[in-house]
Order: sequence, then C-alpha cells, then structure tokens
Amino acid sequence: MAALAMERELAPAASPQRRKLRVGVFADAPLQPRWIVEALAKLAAADFADVRLIEAGRAAPAAPSLAWRLYGALDRRLFGTAPTDPVLLTDELAPGAPDTPLDIAFALGAVEEAKLDGRARYGVWRFCFGADGALGETLAGLPEVAAAEPLSASGLKVRLAADRPARLAYQSWARTYPFSVARHRDQLLRKTAEFAYRAVRELHHAGESWLGRLREMRERPSPPRPPGVADATRILARLARRGVERALNIEQWFLAYRFGGRVQAGLEGFTRILPPKDRDWADPFVVEKSGRYYIFFEELIYAEGKAHIAMLELDRAGRTSTPTRVLEADYHLSYPYVFEHDGQLWMLPESARNRRVELYRCVDFPLSWKREQVLLEDVRLVDATLHRSGERWWMFANSAAGGSRMFDDELHLFYADRLMGEWRPHAKNPVKSDARSSRPGGSLFSRNGVLYRPAQVCVPRYGAGLAIHRVLKLTPEEYAERQVERLLPSAESGLFGLHTMNRAGDLIVVDAFARRRRI
Repeated sequence: MAALAMERELAPAASPQRRKLRVGVFADAPLQPRWIVEALAKLAAADFADVRLIEAGRAAPAAPSLAWRLYGALDRRLFGTAPTDPVLLTDELAPGAPDTPLDIAFALGAVEEAKLDGRARYGVWRFCFGADGALGETLAGLPEVAAAEPLSASGLKVRLAADRPARLAYQSWARTYPFSVARHRDQLLRKTAEFAYRAVRELHHAGESWLGRLREMRERPSPPRPPGVADATRILARLARRGVERALNIEQWFLAYRFGGRVQAGLEGFTRILPPKDRDWADPFVVEKSGRYYIFFEELIYAEGKAHIAMLELDRAGRTSTPTRVLEADYHLSYPYVFEHDGQLWMLPESARNRRVELYRCVDFPLSWKREQVLLEDVRLVDATLHRSGERWWMFANSAAGGSRMFDDELHLFYADRLMGEWRPHAKNPVKSDARSSRPGGSLFSRNGVLYRPAQVCVPRYGAGLAIHRVLKLTPEEYAERQVERLLPSAESGLFGLHTMNRAGDLIVVDAFARRRRI
C-alpha cells in the first residue's frame, strides 16, 4: 500500500479526456511473469484505460537448460529473486469477449502479431528489450549481463500494421549489474512494468497524432541466442574477480577543491581532502561566509551502516578544520543541498529511507539545524535539488520505479509557488529515464543567462562522471535539456568516479571515487 501511495504522489493529474482506451490482452499462456501481470493490473486500475483479457493461450513456459537452472539457483541465493514467478492473468484481469472493439491489442509472449493485424485501432503493443528492441520478456537483461555490456535498454513498441516497422512508444536505459542476472532483472523489470501505464496515459492525453511522432525501429531479422554454460561461467568468474578486488582495496569517495578555473575530470589543479580509511566523504555543498568557506557533505562511516551530514571549514590558504557532525537522524542522510532564502540558510538533505523530503533551517550557523517542514510525504526521492525561477520553485529528484532499489535512471520534477507551499508533480513525470544523465549531481547554475543542470553519469558504475546539460524548456507541462559537456575520469587519472560539483564565489568543490590498498 505504501508503494501505491508513493505512485499517487509522483503521478501527474488525471487526463481530461472522456472515454477510456480499450485495451485487449492476448497472451500465449495463462501464466505470465508477475511483473507483467502487475503492470497490466496497474493499467487496468487507471482512469484512462479499460483492460480486458481477450485470449489467455495454452502454452507452457520453456524450461531452461540444467546448467542455467543451477546457475539461477546459486544466483538467487546470493542476490535475491526477480519478479518473474508465474501468476495467472485471470487473477488480475477481467475477461473480454473475442469480438470486443479495441483501441490497443497488447501481446504477451509468443503471440503472433500478424494475427492481430487490424484488430485494434492503435495497433499491437508489446514490451521489448535490447538496444534494437528485438528481445522479448524471456531474455530481458540476460545477454547484457552475460556480455558485461554497460547499458541495458527496455521499452514498449507499437506495430500499427503488419507491413510497417514497429515504433518505440517508450524506451529507457539502465546500468547493467554485471555480477547477477537475478538482481539486474529485478531492477530492469520493475522499471519496465511502469511503461504500459505511462505510454497509454500519453496516448490518451495527446491523441492519435502522438503515435505518428514515435521513432521507427530497426529490428533484427534473426532471434538472439539464449545464454548457455559459457555465459554462466563468465558471470561467476567476474563475480570472483570482483570479490578479490574488494578484499584487497578500499573503494572510497573523497572531497577535492580548487579556487578559480573549471572542473577537470582528472582533478587537475584540485587539492584532495582524503577521509580515514573507514568512511566516505561525498556530496559536497559549500557556503561562503565572512571570507571563510563551509563545506557540508555526507559522511558515511562503514561500521555504522548509515550516513550523517558533516561540515568542515576551509580558508583560502587551504587550511581545513576537523569535520564536525551537524545533522544526524535514525535513518540515512546524504546530499545536503544547502541554499539561502529570505535571509536564512536552509538545507534539503536526502532522506529517502524515511520516505520524505525534509526541509531544515539553520538556527545557529553552522552547527545547529532544525527540521522546519516536510515538503513531500511517502515518497522515495534521492538527491533533491531546488531551483527558483521567477515566482516558481522547482525540485529535481530521482525516484526508483516500481519499488526497485535502483534510483539512478528516472528524473522527476515537482514545482510550487512557495518553498513551503504545495508541491505538485510535473505532467510528464518521469521527465527522463536514462542512467547516463538523469540523477542530480549538484546545484543548477547560470552562465551568460543560460541555465545548466549537472547530472550524474551512472554507467558503467554509479557516479562514473558528470554530464552538464543546458536546460531548454522548464514548464509544468514540458521539460527539455541538451547535454553540452561530459566529465569522465580517464583510467590514467586513477579515478573511477566523479558525481557532485558545486561552487561558492570562486571556490569549486567536488567529490571523486578511487581505490586505496587496505594494507
């Protein structure tokens, strides 16, 4: 129920259209993976769709090879399960007559699309996977993990006629988790389950012309090879190497700064501030006051299992104070977005584990902070970043789709007339679904009258670099941005990541990720 409440909080307002779109489901088997059944059940509960099960089929799911079953058992034991257990469609979907007039024919499994040609006004829809959309549900995410490909694509395609190319109604890019098929599929499929709701909602809102604007796909003529023994062996070997790396090294976030100049991906010209080997220092935000600089950041002591907000002072000579805890809770706090408003200093730390976006006011600078108001309740949002434009406040934050643990892919916007007023979701949430450039990476900034947004590059690993975007359109109905710069540390730099940048005056602060030998 909490997940449903969060979805209501994140969802835009209902469409003003009159008639619900009639969706008929055609399946190859009565048992379908749980994520698919839940996706269609969510669509059926929407106020813009009437979903009926037209044909359930009789096929039985194909059994994987013995080697792949053995690997799967070990994988699930180590990393948990994916939402692929079989569920009866009839448990969630009402039946429909074979001759029911349809707007959408939704195909599942090995249903032949040609047999559904002309059956629905807006064509045949189905989930798809892979960069070219050629993979079906059964192989979702498997080839990418087997080959350690950094990106995994998933989407929803529409075929308007049998003799025409399919079109992409929705597509998203995720970081591949290369050490486990089960974990990767859990994250990928939970997100993909949201696409039917989003795409049908958009069709209902925009009308038939929306379909004509969709990009045509180039589909492969031959089916992909299912994974086998060699693939399972490669994944297990990769997992073993990863275990050795972590046993020998500490993988650690640290802070760095420079006065003047620009951010360089290899931190040229920056001075590093290294934490002890038992903790991370990350997500720096800086305030300038009376000629001194105060850097607020996440401090994660590994033994404690959750982070708090710490602060250190820095002067122009490079002298730093000992870090001091300034904000702590029973739950994880990070990304201390600090800003001034109405002559006071405020902080918006990440508190996703508490399912809130909480606003704090500084009552005794810089050490004492009081929680002033909860801006959003019952949501899992990370790295909330505010921007004020005219009389409107904007919040940029990432959310994990479908209750998954992956927060890197999907950017959501909210807006309000007052900082402590009512925050409303953007009409197009999520406004972006791409692990390469969605998650906020610091305060928005203006240069020569142009607004820019830093975002994290979370491929091939979390926080691999920064992407700077020029904001092209920012309204309650539309959002658009274009990447203008990409900061990725080279292998020669010894860095593996860079994911937050901020400035005050001419001081620039960043965080970076590197390995240190344990001994």
